[in-house]
Formats: sequence, structure tokens, C-alpha cells
Amino acid sequence: MSAELSVTENEAKYLKLIYRGQCEESTKVRTTAVAKSLGVRPATVTEVIQNLSEKNLLWHRRYHGVELTKEGIAEAQKLLRKHRILEILFTDLLKYNAQRACNEASKLDYRASRSLINAICKAYGHPEICPCKKVIFSDPKCKKK
Repeated sequence: MSAELSVTENEAKYLKLIYRGQCEESTKVRTTAVAKSLGVRPATVTEVIQNLSEKNLLWHRRYHGVELTKEGIAEAQKLLRKHRILEILFTDLLKYNAQRACNEASKLDYRASRSLINAICKAYGHPEICPCKKVIFSDPKCKKK
């Protein structure tokens, strides 16, 4: 499954948010927290969560929150890789601070192609940490040479 083909831009926002909570902050991700963070109604969150569940990207148990599946984690990591590589570009080339780079990357990351991200990654020597001090996930098609 490819994030560029099967996950909508809106669903991508949810995957990244849930991944950050579940995997990087080790917290239980609840739909009410997702709604608050994204500034949407709980019913909207429920609809998107159902779509992601149907795509086998997460599990949802009412009143217990959501949890990414193995496939969901892989998709979120692909999306976050794009985001974090763009942050590197924006902080280095454009001299943006980390917060501004993050905000701008959020507007573009979904639309950036894998080949563009890999070209940026290669140009910056395959960075392993983004300006926010988060891990940049590897891509087997982006090899160090």
C-alpha cells in the first residue's frame, strides 16, 4: 500500500498525529484528543478513523482509543519521513526556525514525491534527525553511496 495512492491528504494528517502519540510519546490516542488537536468535530474523527480502519491501517475500540496496525505504522513513517526531510531543507536552505519549518512542511509533505524527498535526502547526506530532534526514517530506495 502506498500513502500517495491509497491514503487521502486528510487521512495522512490523522496517521501522522496518531503515530506521534502512539509511537513517539507512548500515549493512548483517543478520538476526542484527535478532534481537539485537529480542530474538528468528534463525528468527523470517527468517520476518518472508520476509513483508516477499513484500510487496515488502525484498530479502533470504542471508548478505548485507536492504535495503528503494522501497516499503519509503516504508512505514517513514510509520511513523516517526507515531513522531516522537508524540515531539513527549510531550516538549512531558507533559514526557517524549527517551528516554521514544521508548519510549512505540514502544508507540502503529502504532495511531495518519493523521488523528490530522496533527492533532498541525498543532497543533505542522509540526515538521521530532523530539526525537531525526531528520527528520520530510512527509505530502501534512498541509499547512501
